[in-house]
Amino acid sequence: MNSSKSSPKHENKISFRLITPFELFYQLTYMSAMASSGIARGKVFEIAARSSSPASEYFVAVNTLVDEMRYDYPEACRQIGLQSKSDNMKSFLLRMSDALRSGEPLAEFLAREAEVQGEDYTNEYERNIEALKQWSNAFSSLTISVALIVIIQVISSMISSLNVPMMLGLMGSGVMLSGFGAWIIKRSAPREVITVKPSEGSAEQKQAMRLFRLIVPLGFAGAMVMNLAGIPLGVVLIIASALLLPIGLVSTRSDKKTHKKDEEFSTFMRSVGGTASSSGTTLKQALTQIDLSSFPTLEGDIERLSKRLQALVDPEICWHQFGQETGSKLVSEVVAIFYGAIKIGGDPERVGYLCSLFTSKTSRLRSKRRMTSAMFAGLTTVMQAVIAGLMMFVLSVVLNFAAMVSTLMPTAEGATDGQATINMGMASFTPAELQFLSSLTVTMIILMAVVTALAIILSDGGYKLKMTLYLSMTIFISGVSMLVVPPVVASILTI
Repeated sequence: MNSSKSSPKHENKISFRLITPFELFYQLTYMSAMASSGIARGKVFEIAARSSSPASEYFVAVNTLVDEMRYDYPEACRQIGLQSKSDNMKSFLLRMSDALRSGEPLAEFLAREAEVQGEDYTNEYERNIEALKQWSNAFSSLTISVALIVIIQVISSMISSLNVPMMLGLMGSGVMLSGFGAWIIKRSAPREVITVKPSEGSAEQKQAMRLFRLIVPLGFAGAMVMNLAGIPLGVVLIIASALLLPIGLVSTRSDKKTHKKDEEFSTFMRSVGGTASSSGTTLKQALTQIDLSSFPTLEGDIERLSKRLQALVDPEICWHQFGQETGSKLVSEVVAIFYGAIKIGGDPERVGYLCSLFTSKTSRLRSKRRMTSAMFAGLTTVMQAVIAGLMMFVLSVVLNFAAMVSTLMPTAEGATDGQATINMGMASFTPAELQFLSSLTVTMIILMAVVTALAIILSDGGYKLKMTLYLSMTIFISGVSMLVVPPVVASILTI
């Protein structure tokens, strides 16, 4: 009695994190795969506490109540569930408490809960994708608004005197507004980690990281030198885009391979699990019996795994390396479930089915996100071309107009009245003011190119170095606009 009274005070000190539907889906898949081996209830809870999911901390707390406070598992689940801040975790733990109290088989309960949670995860993911679509449209509107701010400010400077503090304030507000739009896209997109660390991932990921570390510092230093040498900024941006392009292409190829591996891995789990069960062999022998041509993208990784196992390397290390070298966070996590469950006596076919279900559902949903982000990337890239072209067009008109006025203005000291007539009520520009307008417009074009590339990769959610591809495209478009638009405007105004 005393322990039950003191435990709520003890647990109130624990701050549980909010658990996303994906994290709970992974945790339930992990537990159902482990429980399918027929291990004891206490062992299931002990293994659940070692999961890589944040939801494992709840089972750490459950085990603490059982081991230190002498609770039984149904009551411990109920107590921790009541402490949870996550509604989904609270609901699951309370249902689990009832199932344990009623004597329902734990493996069947966890498998059913994993399937239901998979549907909940699917619904939540699809809602996030719809929100992402809406905020992608909103980002386009914000981008146009920022461009209008710049254009209106440049045009208004021809009518009234140049107010530098106001222009800087409005430009800063425009940049913050577009940055806010990119942040909203990040918040509305599904939260997930798609790739492993580049230092531990696939060969393509490591190659992209090496290129990034080599090219970016050299490119930045080269851009500074070319700018100081007086080379036009448009040329500098085009050269910079050419330097970033190889990194972007390698990163994009790596990301596509990772996505294909996720899709093939679901089938691979079913194949190797089914082969091992039907033939009564180990996983090492099952790998030599399946047809690897069914997994063209994964084939090289599977062959390395099989050779390492045949060389009698520790199987746990082999499977861990297999997951890491695919470059996919999903494959890396599911491999741990697959091998861990079979290691403690789980049926390979049953475990492979549970892992396949989790992988296929996740990869299908990510395919929908990729389609949405691809459409957004195409739209924003075209918008960057339009915005950069319009900004340079307006700036070129102002610069050419100022040059025309300066040639028409009388130079004699006694022609003050005539000068006022020729100026036609328009404000005259000093060279410093013209330089300020040019620098401000060019800075805004470059900043918009960076923010646009950032928004695209945030909506995509894939390998982060893919941003170099989008940045290469946006700054190339900006550089071309800076080189092409001014001569075109000058030729139009001189006709």
